[in-house]
Amino acid sequence: MLGLEAAYVNMDDGFVEAMLRSLRKGFLDENQYSQLKQTSTITEFKLVLEDSDYGASVFENQDSNSDFEVALLRRQMKQKLADELRFMHS
Repeated sequence: MLGLEAAYVNMDDGFVEAMLRSLRKGFLDENQYSQLKQTSTITEFKLVLEDSDYGASVFENQDSNSDFEVALLRRQMKQKLADELRFMHS
């Protein structure tokens, strides 16, 4: 088609590409990961994680005074990822 195929990429796949790029920006980067590794208390861990995209969705259902459970954190982070993948699939 005379090399004009690239002109129609945004019309066909632009929304999906933009969504994937925005979700990729939500992943933890090296700086955030190193900050998480350097935390010494649960409170510091929560503060560092709340600054990321995971913070809002992971800690929204937890009481701030409740005990911190690793299994619950893992389950909520997996649920967040599953919800985003389900959204992309639909």
